[in-house]
Amino acid sequence: MPTKDTTTHLRRLMACAGLIVAAAASAQSPHVVKPGETLWGISGQQLATPLRWPEVQQRNQVGEPRLLQPGTVLYFADGRLVPEGAAVVTAVEGQASRKRAGGGEQALTPGMPIQAGDTLITGTDAFVTLGVAGGSRVVLPSRSALEVLAIDAHTVRLRLIEGRVESQVHKQQPNQQFEIRARSMGLGVRGTHFRVRDEDGVLTGEVIVGEVVVQRTAQSEPPLVLREGRGAVLLENGPSQAAGLLPAPQLVAETTARNDRTFRFTPVPGAQTYRLQLARDERFLLPVHEQRGPGPSFTVPAELASGLYQLRLTAFDAARLEGLPGDGTVYLPTVEGGAGGQGTSSVLSDGRVEVRWPGVSGQRYSFELSRSADFAVLLLNEPSVYATGMTVGPFALGGRYHWRARQATADGATPAAAAFSGSFDIPVR
Repeated sequence: MPTKDTTTHLRRLMACAGLIVAAAASAQSPHVVKPGETLWGISGQQLATPLRWPEVQQRNQVGEPRLLQPGTVLYFADGRLVPEGAAVVTAVEGQASRKRAGGGEQALTPGMPIQAGDTLITGTDAFVTLGVAGGSRVVLPSRSALEVLAIDAHTVRLRLIEGRVESQVHKQQPNQQFEIRARSMGLGVRGTHFRVRDEDGVLTGEVIVGEVVVQRTAQSEPPLVLREGRGAVLLENGPSQAAGLLPAPQLVAETTARNDRTFRFTPVPGAQTYRLQLARDERFLLPVHEQRGPGPSFTVPAELASGLYQLRLTAFDAARLEGLPGDGTVYLPTVEGGAGGQGTSSVLSDGRVEVRWPGVSGQRYSFELSRSADFAVLLLNEPSVYATGMTVGPFALGGRYHWRARQATADGATPAAAAFSGSFDIPVR
């Protein structure tokens, strides 16, 4: 039988072995860089000492440590940014899920591995960023669905089911392939930044940087080459034609000096509608909000936290191609209380307008719509709305429309002050 000293020694060895195993397991887990984090701090958290930060830098091919980007996936075992045969969720905003063949639906979380056969789904005001081999990134915005067809060290093949996807692809080697499929189209790239959208029944591809080759999966026609600054409505029957993208809208100079949440911009000739996006990083790998409307302004809702954000504006032409992005840094001030809070409005493809306000779901509101700011004549008066939004229209007359949503009291009366209000413009035909 072992002596007491031997037993104590074995227990210590077992304890140390347990620590080693636990440390190894921790080191195998990926870490998604958050805003403000440094290699020094991450090394201390993951490897028990900050002095190993050069090792983390080398294994993960990080360039300048001071320029470490939020959303970067760090590994601590073999140095690969993304494990072979999988992708990794690098950021999630809002409600998003993964569906796997033979399994149920699971909420997405940063660091979750994604494999071939998985389908990613984003809800309203939800965004997912996916890291794939080689350092490329794929952003799936709100109300979109994307299936992973193939994923390994040499091939990334994704299928857009609905919505849109934006890709930032690092330069590919001759034996590597990055392709996004949508309907009967395949879009192959080699080092580029591009969008694929299947929205409102129209399939489009738009190239911001680089070059994309569009080929029908049946390969019955010559491929269409989309170069930088050009896009096309991708037709399933008949040839598609490349066209130049609209330039980026520019913020009005005094917008940032107003210190409010309304961003005004100069209209772009030929633009029909516009899109605003906000993100926490310059590459827009951490998006947090977007809205679409006729312009020439957007109001950011009160529930979005105050602080500095990256803002992106794009314009849509008559063919519904989305133009080049205009980026900048903006500050969202704090909204004091709920009274007088701003809401958002987005024009839908059928001409109706979706109005939303930062209220409490399940609370009863009265909703009023008018052509005048004093609400002297009401076009709509809905006393019982148990939601934080309304869809109104379509509208026969162009011009500005005003709305307000007021919280009802316990006795059914409506307080005099509007809790939330806003306006939107309908183009004059």
